[in-house]
Amino acid sequence: MDIDKDREIQKNKRQINKLLKQVPEDKKQIAEKLVKEILFMGETLDELKDQVKECGPVELFKQGAQEFMRESPALKAYNTTVQRYSLLYKQLTDLLPKGPIETKGDALLDFIKDER
Repeated sequence: MDIDKDREIQKNKRQINKLLKQVPEDKKQIAEKLVKEILFMGETLDELKDQVKECGPVELFKQGAQEFMRESPALKAYNTTVQRYSLLYKQLTDLLPKGPIETKGDALLDFIKDER
């Protein structure tokens, strides 16, 4: 694994762990399992994305006398995985308490609040 990928993975872990800290104690065990799956799927998505970039989104498929272009298996797996990744992320965010979440010095949120 190259250094940039490792940094990106660590960054994602930190961001997700920030969310995990906000989950109420009674839901924390479920949230921790979701986080493990989200992190695994994130790494898998990166690998699949690299395969698609390397080999392209379509491939020549041959079976006997038939020959045609089809969606690459890596792209198909990526599309399926990204949908499930999004669902897991939504499940995790649904575990967060309802109401305002404190943010420390988020410049974008401060700007948006000031514009109202």
